[in-house]
Parts: sequence; structure tokens; C-alpha cells
Amino acid sequence: MNSNGVDGKAPALQVAGAMKALTILGAMIGLLTGIGFALAGRSPWPDAFWRGIASAFVGGLLLRWWGSLWLASWQQHLQARQQAEKASSADPKAV
Repeated sequence: MNSNGVDGKAPALQVAGAMKALTILGAMIGLLTGIGFALAGRSPWPDAFWRGIASAFVGGLLLRWWGSLWLASWQQHLQARQQAEKASSADPKAV
């Protein structure tokens, strides 16, 4: 690794931190969406709050699920790229 922390390779994914961030993001999106739709439907504040909490839970779970699929796909892509680079460097091409 170079002194500046860059070695020309793709960075390693930090799955635990990424999953936590995606879950929190999904919960915030769900909360705002749930409260927004409840208030647009002229629900009182307590009902809007409970609907927001329920949608925050669902949003957090959905974004965590989607994020795990996305991270797994990204890791497969990085592994395939590394294998392709190894194969191309081991087998020189004739020009």
C-alpha cells in the first residue's frame, strides 16, 4: 500500500457499517413517507406517528435486504475483475 493509502485496487467493502447505514437510511425514508402520507390523508398526529413507525420498520428491512443483495453483487463483480486481471497478466497476448 502506498503512503497515501491508495494502491490502485478497489477498496474493500465494509459490510457491517454499510448495512447499518442502509438500515438507518431505509428507516428514515420510511418514517418520512409514512408520516407524510398519513398527514396527507388528514390523520391525527398520533395515528400519523404510528403509521410512520410501522413504515420505518418496513423501510429499514427492505433497504437492508436490497443492500445485502447489492453488496453481494458488488463483491462478485470485484472478484471477477481480479480473476480477469490475473488471467490476463498470466497469459501475455501476441500483437
